[in-house]
Amino acid sequence: MYIVMFEFVVKPGKTEAFLAAWPKVTQGIYLFKGSLGSRLHKSDEGKWIAYAQWPSKQVYEQAASITMSKDYEAQRAAMHDALNLEGTKTLYQMDVKVDYLQRRPFAVA
Repeated sequence: MYIVMFEFVVKPGKTEAFLAAWPKVTQGIYLFKGSLGSRLHKSDEGKWIAYAQWPSKQVYEQAASITMSKDYEAQRAAMHDALNLEGTKTLYQMDVKVDYLQRRPFAVA
């Protein structure tokens, strides 16, 4: 399993738009690009941190070349519009060495 952590920088006044789009974009990445899902966190310092799981580094790297459906790409554009993309960054890319998280199937809404 491969993990990627991101820090999102949300534009002032765009938090609701970001929070509305993020789950839909994550669902699209799961359905079209092969991710195992993601979690969005807000740190005690107010930073938005996402933890995304992938079956492998190879699947993660190939995902960039896969286009999602028109609806999911529209959600992705809305999410990007809510972000300061220059400040948003990848924090870590990591291989899992020991995994003890409990899993349940991703619910598609």
